[in-house]
Amino acid sequence: MSVRLCVTGAVLLVLSACSTFYTSRHPMPIADVVNLSKSGAPPPVIIQRIRDTGTTYALRGSDFAKLKADGVPDPVLDYLQQSFVDDIDLQTRYWVENGGIGGCRFCYPQPVDVDKLESGYGVVPAPPPGRYQVSKPMGTPDWVPYPPLERSSGSLSVQEIEKMAKDRTPDAQIIERINHSNLTNVIGVGGTFTVRSQPVAGLYGSELARLYSQGVSYAVLDALQAKFLAQFIEAERLRYTNMVAPGPMR
Repeated sequence: MSVRLCVTGAVLLVLSACSTFYTSRHPMPIADVVNLSKSGAPPPVIIQRIRDTGTTYALRGSDFAKLKADGVPDPVLDYLQQSFVDDIDLQTRYWVENGGIGGCRFCYPQPVDVDKLESGYGVVPAPPPGRYQVSKPMGTPDWVPYPPLERSSGSLSVQEIEKMAKDRTPDAQIIERINHSNLTNVIGVGGTFTVRSQPVAGLYGSELARLYSQGVSYAVLDALQAKFLAQFIEAERLRYTNMVAPGPMR
């Protein structure tokens, strides 16, 4: 057998394996996360199962409270948020650098309906995963208000949101504050000794679930998550723009 035939055969074998991998790979349904949690599986086991499938979920703020009520433990909630943020970060970099991953369904955060315990493109109504958007990274959920309609003014902390809820401030007023403020201490956090290739999610999944237990409504949690993600995209857009910007002329 000639060397050329050997090389050709090896290439075909690799391409066949890759084709099998990509056509057989399926995101993990969100119902499986809940069922594993209810079965008593330890958080590291659940997280590893999610990681092995490469699945991320486009979760709203209220979804974390609902998943907590369904028995999903805090470490898993935090992983779900961090993996979602990691995907948004990656897509933002592709967007800035004029790249992308096309219509690969399992490469984007999966749309979720936690009330029905359903997830995935073709299951939950959502725009096509590879839909090109000039104004935001591909795969960004429509409910993330990016780009902002107007510049935010003033600052607002998660603790202030919690206090307003405890003081029985109407939801509409709290949401108005969220939409017109810059959230503090949720972007660029992680500490001096945190080593990661991507930013730490400053708004944890378990924190969103805890806020609900303190009286913060689903509507406010959704607004908080949406604002956090919009602010995160803008911060990463600026970071990656500075990274790819040409240096000064010599």
